[in-house]
Amino acid sequence: MRTLNGLRADERFALDLMAAIRADAETVCAPDAVELVSVTIDVTGADVTGEPVFKARVDRKTRTVLFTGGAASCGDTVVMTATAVYRIVSA
Repeated sequence: MRTLNGLRADERFALDLMAAIRADAETVCAPDAVELVSVTIDVTGADVTGEPVFKARVDRKTRTVLFTGGAASCGDTVVMTATAVYRIVSA
C-alpha cells in the first residue's frame, strides 16, 4: 500500500476524515470549544482510487455533548465512515 509521510493511505484518510468532522463540530458549537470523547472508524474495504471527498454530519447535539460523524468517498464509493462524540466546553 502507498505511504505518504510514513502513513498508509487508509491512515491518512482516517486523519483527514477526523479533521473534517472536528472542523464541522467546531463550527456547529462555536463559540464553545469541543473535546473528543470517543471515535469509531470503519473501513469498507473498497478500492481507493482518485481524490477523496470528506463529508461531516451532526447526528444530535445536547447542551454538553455533540454526536457527529462523516464519510470519506472516492467517486461514488464510500471507503470509510466514522462516528464521534465530543464534549462541548462552554467558552
